[in-house]
Amino acid sequence: MDDGLRMVEVGTCSAWPLPGDPTCAGVARRMFRRAAAGLAVEPAAVDDGVTMVSELVANTLHVQLEQRPQQRQLPRGTPELWLYLRGSGPRRELVCKVFDSFPGWLRGNVPGRGVPRPPADALSGRGLEIVHELSRGRWGHHLTRSRLSGWEVRGKAVWFAVPAGAPRAGVTGPWAREPDRYARMAAGQAMTELETGLAARGFSGRMVRADDPAADMAVLSVCTGLTVWCRAGVAWLRAPGLSGHQWSFSDLVEVAEQTVQAYETLAARDEPPRFADAARTWALVPV
Repeated sequence: MDDGLRMVEVGTCSAWPLPGDPTCAGVARRMFRRAAAGLAVEPAAVDDGVTMVSELVANTLHVQLEQRPQQRQLPRGTPELWLYLRGSGPRRELVCKVFDSFPGWLRGNVPGRGVPRPPADALSGRGLEIVHELSRGRWGHHLTRSRLSGWEVRGKAVWFAVPAGAPRAGVTGPWAREPDRYARMAAGQAMTELETGLAARGFSGRMVRADDPAADMAVLSVCTGLTVWCRAGVAWLRAPGLSGHQWSFSDLVEVAEQTVQAYETLAARDEPPRFADAARTWALVPV
């Protein structure tokens, strides 16, 4: 593919495997620059994004090389680069995530925004500091599952986002406006799209769904305590610790990402979540 429009579009997440050797940072830089080239990303933001993705991938490689002498068997899967669009209009942004299955951060033990600055003579540890500065705080990390090596490969994703809102002159495409199909989409249609995405992430046959077309509402139970709701153009999650954030139907990729993250966070606890009872009867009451 030669242009970013075909690589990253509304409603899809593009994913590529990254080599587990010193060439991985260069590959990630090229893929990010190609993907951002046709989008509404300002040149300075593209350059910042190239630097940030290089730092994230270099960190993954550093952990991999550190662990090789200590592990007889390396974790399954290779690092992955994920790109997708989130938000709409002038608030739209290009989200970049680097996934790996190496242990270390699997229970949230990751350097945060408040970590001390590394010593001046430190040879490593500055990558997240650089990402924090260049992204202006638009970065984070979460537990998740592989997209390319099979859903059973679990690990973490570290992400950042750059603005991709106002289109540049002469650039058109399905990403440049809110697609009509999402503006007209019924709750049942949105839930079908979301359910398909979650099935591809390993939840097939484990979810329980109920629809109320008359109320333009649908609900999907993923496991005990984790449900997804769609109603009148809006989707939201109910899960422990979530603040009730809502997304439009054009952000179903983000909803699926948040759902997988919420499940993996629950699964990392001492008592793994139980999947929904297929015989359960739902009372569709708006919340």
